[in-house]
Amino acid sequence: MRKIIGIVLIGWTLGTVGADPRPLRDDVQVRHVLDVSRRTMRIAKDPRDNSLYTLTATGTIYRIQIKGEGERVGETIARGVRNAEGAWTWTQFRPAKGVPAGVPIDEIRAAAEAAATRATDPIEDQIHVLDTRNNRIITPPNKEVANLDDYGIAFPRAIYFDAEGALYVVLDVEAANASGEERIATSADHKLNDTQGFDIAADGTFYIGGNSGNKVINVVRGVRDGDSIEWATVARTERIPPGTKNHPHPAIVLSPDDRFVYINSGSRTDHGELSEEGAFAGARELPLSSAIFRVPADGEDLLIPAAEEALQASGFLYADGFRNAFDMAFAANGDLFAADNGPDSDMADEVCWVRQGLHYGFPWRMGAMDTAQRFPDYDPAADLLLLTRSDARDRGLFYNDPTYPPPPVERFADPVLNLGPDADRYRDPSTGEVRDASDEGGAAYTFTPHSSPLGLVFDVEKVLAPEFRGDGFVLRIGGDCCNLINPFNDPDEDLIHMDLEKVGDNYQARMTRIVEGFSGPIDAEIIGNKIYVIEWSGGRGLWEITLPGSSATAVEEESGSVPEGYALAQNYPNPFNSNTTIAYEVGGEGLVELAVYNAAGQKIRDLVQGRLAAGRYEVQWDGRDDRGRAVASGTYIYQLTAGNYQESWTLTLLK
Repeated sequence: MRKIIGIVLIGWTLGTVGADPRPLRDDVQVRHVLDVSRRTMRIAKDPRDNSLYTLTATGTIYRIQIKGEGERVGETIARGVRNAEGAWTWTQFRPAKGVPAGVPIDEIRAAAEAAATRATDPIEDQIHVLDTRNNRIITPPNKEVANLDDYGIAFPRAIYFDAEGALYVVLDVEAANASGEERIATSADHKLNDTQGFDIAADGTFYIGGNSGNKVINVVRGVRDGDSIEWATVARTERIPPGTKNHPHPAIVLSPDDRFVYINSGSRTDHGELSEEGAFAGARELPLSSAIFRVPADGEDLLIPAAEEALQASGFLYADGFRNAFDMAFAANGDLFAADNGPDSDMADEVCWVRQGLHYGFPWRMGAMDTAQRFPDYDPAADLLLLTRSDARDRGLFYNDPTYPPPPVERFADPVLNLGPDADRYRDPSTGEVRDASDEGGAAYTFTPHSSPLGLVFDVEKVLAPEFRGDGFVLRIGGDCCNLINPFNDPDEDLIHMDLEKVGDNYQARMTRIVEGFSGPIDAEIIGNKIYVIEWSGGRGLWEITLPGSSATAVEEESGSVPEGYALAQNYPNPFNSNTTIAYEVGGEGLVELAVYNAAGQKIRDLVQGRLAAGRYEVQWDGRDDRGRAVASGTYIYQLTAGNYQESWTLTLLK
């Protein structure tokens, strides 16, 4: 049993360097939350309360503390007054709600602006010092006058004495409202120090995928009980010998019912070439490489065997033929998708619909294109897909290879077809020319070469506006991890909307860039209508992407009946204790916002945020804030804003 490590808050959100994510549509917003720790690799949500956690490549788990609109505090001041015996009595006030008589508010604010941590008591002519490291107020050399338990300001910025000897402690508003990281566990707890996969079950249990030094993939489970985490090994592979180009990246994902863990085991070659050194000289891919496994989530010390016959008999091999399925996610309909990055030659990167028992082509096929080296007449000097200089090319891994084995199946499963308009460039293998598939009326399988797709998420809850509802989203790290994408002149390091449609035995999708300008975006999580993106490079930002989300339902009415203006109605029922309905009218097409505020005027929930056509609508509120947490009983305000129109009503929540 391991106790959760004590709270360590770091990475206060004071701005970032090196990234400037920009929305590519006017109904998408981008907000910097904080800068994450070095080598942060994964982000996942706890389904119980939608709190976010991150995992570093060295095994540290952090809880992300994000201040919601309803949790932010404003200017707050503590006032201490001494009695005749010298004992202090402390009270607090918020100037926004009124300043007590006789309080020199301008002078106090000036002290706060200057971050004045020294002040002189005019009655005793004694210097007082605020130590912001431990929240103590002392007189030299070290006599304590007051501490946090006395004045109640957790983030003090300054102190000030008035002429009567009253002592004021001013809140550091920026620090109090900052987001941060709280360390929960480290590699010393779960025993993995090369971690690549992370997911959280519905009951809050952690699952981590990682490597140990002897080239073994491990999946561990951390059952949480209060402040404790009990770690156990779910499964491990036998040793996977290194090859020419290794991808030891065990991404993991839980099935929607949390019964199974799916595990990516990346390839040990670039494109199926021979290993010339080591214990497995002469080998290409092995049964334990370039595959996706599935094991029971409640397993204990399961062994995934290396021998092909034993692996097939174990039932753990789920699908084969992936070069490096670095990210996997389930769509709203329960279909599993994986993002796979291609070889050093200019072959497409993929998103695949993953089905049990199918082979997805690697190393014989990638991006629905045959690997040229598999054919006996292959001449790398004539291979126009090698125009881009790469590591594998420089190392001589492309060569005439007459012993390249035949494909194991007659037909491979194809990746998702990209109909454009974005991320669909390719190099013509007959001319070497870079072309755009959708501009020519064609399609790509799936992405521009070297896009390196990852951070795959889906609107499983179907809470987004109709244009995005139930759809997928994927990041491209592209040029940050390598410069092989540069010759394609395809802007990357972006967030792409995947509008998927099932056609026959596969999917096709409209791929549209909606945010650009990240610095090495490496993973994403979705909560409601917000996508959280973490960066590997630059300032290592955590960014909140707000998409138009709407549970609004158009009310059926007689043909031709369109409201003449805007209107907001009283909710019903009111008071309510579970759900209430709010009706409103939109007089013309445009951006509409309907939001709920608490009594302090802080926004706690966006109910509608997007472009609506003229009409009559209804929306329900379930008494929860934007992070899915139930709010307290009380009176709340809901407000409709559209252009210059604004109207508000109050409602009452009773529990």
